Amino acid sequence: MVQLLEVPLWIDEECPILDISLPHVYRKPPAPVFTRGKASVSKLIARAAAARTQGNPAEFGKAYGELTAEFQPAIEWARSCWDYLLSIFGCRFTARSEAEKLYSRGDYRLFAENDFQKLVYRIFKEALTGYLSQTPDASFTAQMQSSFWPAVQEAYRSLENPPDPRERTLTPYSYLRCAPYRFLNDHHHERVTQAVRRLPDPLRHVIELYHLHFYTEEAAKNELGITEWAFRRRVVGALRTVAAEDFLSSALLKQIERY
Repeated sequence: MVQLLEVPLWIDEECPILDISLPHVYRKPPAPVFTRGKASVSKLIARAAAARTQGNPAEFGKAYGELTAEFQPAIEWARSCWDYLLSIFGCRFTARSEAEKLYSRGDYRLFAENDFQKLVYRIFKEALTGYLSQTPDASFTAQMQSSFWPAVQEAYRSLENPPDPRERTLTPYSYLRCAPYRFLNDHHHERVTQAVRRLPDPLRHVIELYHLHFYTEEAAKNELGITEWAFRRRVVGALRTVAAEDFLSSALLKQIERY
């Protein structure tokens, strides 16, 4: 008697492969001397601090620009670490603006190298404003040498967390995510929507939150005011009920968890 192997049902058209060639750079480029040595960092910091205290954005902007030029070696080095971070942590995604959503289906897009360049400059500016807001023991250069790279790395790593803390961590398939989720295929979308609508309210609500809005288990439980046991029982019960009537809709709902 021939026994068929049980294999999961994948709906490939709902999950196109992300076309990105990941690099394989596992050694961080060596750090250079952080400054050009052409200007006095302490004097520039004093000018920036005075402008900030006086509420003079124009003067602060000039000091900030000169500091950026002086720390250009550090900034360029951080920018050169893009392939390293991509190799270590993998690709990341960022939320689309409302204007971008007009021409794209997903709520997220790939975090590209140009975005990373902006992130590096943002971290530098945050380091400067943070330094000016405290009474540090070390110089700005020394603080940059100790904290600039960890801040850049943590900022990139944390991009796996969606803007809405109730949603699950982003994955390599998150470019397909939109809340509430909408299937690429209109027939599949209508089919799943009808299947979910036929569920009793307690089961329907848990599917809508967990599968269609990507809520974490904890967030869904808190929203519904139920225990972990009740949550799991409702998810299993809902998927079984859907599968009994329409197995394809059940498979499509399960597939969303990968996103």
